[in-house]
Amino acid sequence: MPEINHKTYIKVTVEDVYRTISTAQGWNAWFTDETSLEINPDGTGEIRMRWTNFGSENVTVEDGDEILEAIPNQKFVFQWSPGEQSSTVTINLEPYREGTLVILNESGYTNSEKDLSACIECATGWGEALTLLKIYLEYGIVYKQDL
Repeated sequence: MPEINHKTYIKVTVEDVYRTISTAQGWNAWFTDETSLEINPDGTGEIRMRWTNFGSENVTVEDGDEILEAIPNQKFVFQWSPGEQSSTVTINLEPYREGTLVILNESGYTNSEKDLSACIECATGWGEALTLLKIYLEYGIVYKQDL
């Protein structure tokens, strides 16, 4: 089955990256419009992401599901359903040089036409998203209005 794999280096601490990807305010600052996110004491929870006037069609998109694992400053794992069934997004954080190596993997796609299409779109989208996260955290630039 196809998987998505990306890595990027962000020249900020793992604590800064984790705080951004583990809070609704963090997601809304650089990528989404109305994310809601709750992490339970055991590291599980729920994430609901929302984009308004998204893409060239200016559609509203909502997605999200369970947070499977949230380990402070190390890992954030959640499910969502951009394709036919739920896929799992794993974001690992590793200290690297003067910042953080962000390693993203998404798995769970099938070989159906709908899943393959979603996988291709998300592979491109996650690459763009990690670039947006990088410029937000390193330079404070928010560039989500043209997505």
